[in-house]
Amino acid sequence: MENLTHNCGVSAIYRFDGGDVIDFLYWSLVSLNHRGHHSYGMVTYDGSFHVFKDLGLISDISLDKLSSLFKELVGNIGLGHVRYATSGELSKLKLSTDIQPLIVGEDLKVCIAYNGNITNVKLLREKLLSYGYSFKCTSDTEVLALILLHNLIEGYKIEDAVKRIMNDVDGAYSVVGLLSDGTLFFFRDPCGIRPLVYGFSKNGNMFMVASESSALNSNNIRDFKVVEPGFLYTLSNNKLSIKKIFEGARENLCSFEFAYFARPDSKFNGKYVCEVRQELGRKLAIRYNDIARRVDVIVPIPQTAVDAAYGFHEVSGKPMQQWIVRDRYVKHRAFILSPEDRTIILHRKYNILFDKLRGKKIALIDDSIVRGDTLKTVVSELRKHDVSEIHIFVTFPKIIGPCFYGIDMATFQELAAFGRSDEEICKFIGADTINYQTIEDFVSAISSSNLCLGCLTLNYPTKYAMELSRLALELALKGVKIKGRITEEV
Repeated sequence: MENLTHNCGVSAIYRFDGGDVIDFLYWSLVSLNHRGHHSYGMVTYDGSFHVFKDLGLISDISLDKLSSLFKELVGNIGLGHVRYATSGELSKLKLSTDIQPLIVGEDLKVCIAYNGNITNVKLLREKLLSYGYSFKCTSDTEVLALILLHNLIEGYKIEDAVKRIMNDVDGAYSVVGLLSDGTLFFFRDPCGIRPLVYGFSKNGNMFMVASESSALNSNNIRDFKVVEPGFLYTLSNNKLSIKKIFEGARENLCSFEFAYFARPDSKFNGKYVCEVRQELGRKLAIRYNDIARRVDVIVPIPQTAVDAAYGFHEVSGKPMQQWIVRDRYVKHRAFILSPEDRTIILHRKYNILFDKLRGKKIALIDDSIVRGDTLKTVVSELRKHDVSEIHIFVTFPKIIGPCFYGIDMATFQELAAFGRSDEEICKFIGADTINYQTIEDFVSAISSSNLCLGCLTLNYPTKYAMELSRLALELALKGVKIKGRITEEV
């Protein structure tokens, strides 16, 4: 509900029949547009790279422009990307420069698009500078691409070049890439923090990789497999090769995918996300049964809390009403605005049906509390219009630490829970009670323990992120404010 800026969404398509991929690539990115509103890019390949990039939403491309792109972006192989900037600068010029997919190299070219965040990016950038490389972009994508290019120039085969990345690069990275000889490749970091899936069309003529299964579904690919962490997948000369290149890899899928980021019709661990969210609502109603019984009505904050509110309704028996309505045409994201603009936009994004809520005791269902800005504004408006009691139920457990892997909640001080008890958070928000999902119930609802819970436990799955967390916490407790992202400043 707080409109967090997430990392990105990636897609790659290979047609065995030689046909153009651009229409399939476009629709896959439309289905992933919730993962990135800053920019989008498409690269196709027919022996040469053909590129189109722009700022904003891919769904905003005009029909005339789309028609011309379908003629210009030829080739049976393609990469696509939608982006939220969680690395690099936010000026319009820099956002344009950092649009993915990114192509580096001259005689040997490497094109990549990726979802995630590199935690040791400063150290890697310094190493590349010592090798003589210069940078045209501000994001960590160029760092990742240049490392891969350097390894290939040094004579390493693609599997060894990627293995060196898995050894040297700390962080989350689900990568799709294309070499200038037409080799498509893709892989996830050894911890498998960001999602990536793949599948074939029923007729066997098309192969596709994407961040979420819903993107495959948009091109009528229903059966899919998960890209296993620590493996390299290559597709060349119409043949798919899968090779394990890193020992000890284990998936630690970002837990926030289930509560907030992923589409409800995407599938992880054999469950649709909407099913997981319904179960999260049921568990809240069971865990806090005494409070659930005293409310008159259940009201979700749109959109990702709606499924959880339905599950809460199933267990509690209380009516669920969507009496807070989000204007889907207000596209400004609260987390990428200045504090002044954020307040103005929040008042216009949500229309609250106050006459329905006046005098009611309500269960306000939200997906998470990060900074608490949006929730605090909503509660304040409800108080002004004589809502009797406001009991907040949060489907995601209490966030106590930043994310280093591609969610733009980068410092301890910005978190609502930093330095506050549950009672103090409740007072800060202005509610009567605040009821967080327990970590135990959250993991149970997902039916998997292969999760990254770093922002909930401060136990991060990668070594350098753990070091950053300890240093950042030490600075925060001393009152030292970090202006930018921890991975880029510390």
